[in-house]
Amino acid sequence: MYPQARSVFAIVCLLWVIASAFFVTPLRAGDSKTPQAPQQFAAGFQLPQLPGMSAPSADWQQWDSFFTFIVKRFGQDVPANFKDAVGDAFLDSRYELSSLIGSAQASNPVPQLFLDSWQRLSPILNQALPAMSGAAASRYSSFVSAGDKLAVVGQQGAQLGLLQLSPDVLRGMARLIEPSITADPLTYTTSIDTALRDLLGFESQLTSGQSQQSWLERLHHFDPALAAAQWLVPEASAGEKRPAGNPWFPDEKQLPAYLQRVKALLVESSDRVAAKNKLAEQYRPLHRQIVLAAAWQESCWRQFIKKRNSFTLLASATGDLGLMQVNRHTWRGVYDLNALSGDISYNSNSGSEILLYYLARHAIRRGEDKHEGGNLARGTYSAYNGGPGQLGRYRAANVNPGLRKVDEAFWEKFQAVSAGHEMDVQSCYRK
Repeated sequence: MYPQARSVFAIVCLLWVIASAFFVTPLRAGDSKTPQAPQQFAAGFQLPQLPGMSAPSADWQQWDSFFTFIVKRFGQDVPANFKDAVGDAFLDSRYELSSLIGSAQASNPVPQLFLDSWQRLSPILNQALPAMSGAAASRYSSFVSAGDKLAVVGQQGAQLGLLQLSPDVLRGMARLIEPSITADPLTYTTSIDTALRDLLGFESQLTSGQSQQSWLERLHHFDPALAAAQWLVPEASAGEKRPAGNPWFPDEKQLPAYLQRVKALLVESSDRVAAKNKLAEQYRPLHRQIVLAAAWQESCWRQFIKKRNSFTLLASATGDLGLMQVNRHTWRGVYDLNALSGDISYNSNSGSEILLYYLARHAIRRGEDKHEGGNLARGTYSAYNGGPGQLGRYRAANVNPGLRKVDEAFWEKFQAVSAGHEMDVQSCYRK
């Protein structure tokens, strides 16, 4: 198709969307309840206009805030048996967001994020609609119809860039499912959201476990000489900047004791999280091994690193933080980002909780070890690294070579840990 023809076709599609936005079917077939007028839900919702006339697109933070708002509403309104699927769609979209905003691409990621997230979420909503009450079904049916039409514009006009999701478009979409909303659904905040943790089945608040002073006292009991070592003193030395939290920076002589301390921390985190979440006893040793191997893979058991004459948090370009490299964008609202950065104990507990989530609610529940070449530990880590949709990545034939290398590296470390050789992590420090 010639460029001019593609332009005409895309514009016709867009005009069709605009014309039909206010005549969406409020209920799916099979719902006998009297619907509310779809126009009242569509009021205030403005679809994208023609090229050159639309408002600037929403940025990725506005998109993330909108999608989080929508997912939380879904989690409260859809039947309970759909909540896990909604949570998976949310996390897979968050993992994609973290990947896209961490890349060097210059284009706006929001249209692609919308299309991919909608592809994950809309089938769940369509399945859930028949079980909803009349009023809720009417609202969500209007929302799904509008989203479907936006997706058509995005798919047909991908090369022409016709899909411009302005902030007002996203706010209008939010009003379709919550007409009385007063707070701005596009407000970006990093505070912990208990509704989001509830959707994922986590307890309302994750604690750090032990204070820094407690860890210092316990280390003193373990080795009094190390307790007085400079690398454990909170105050900065001349010319050095100390991060908040647990500033552990061992030299070669102090390394064995340091690694024993971190091992104890990881084991305690694993045991605490497993007990709170009532993980079956038969899987607790496995979870502990996964935690030790994942921390080795992610950080070589480090929360901070030394650069020149300063100490800094171990963080990746994509926003992975500290000991367990918990991503600040993927897990925004689920964990305290300041604590992830400054508190090694909180970071350890967070990574342990995420790994248990993927082990218990994904790998075990879905029988990952029953597949040919399947393994619970490998599936758990693939999901930890790539999201729920990547659970079976390590056993797929057509995996990106870089991701395959990551999965193989974890497997080597896990085998060492399960054989009782977790202290081989010290090889990281001697390269």
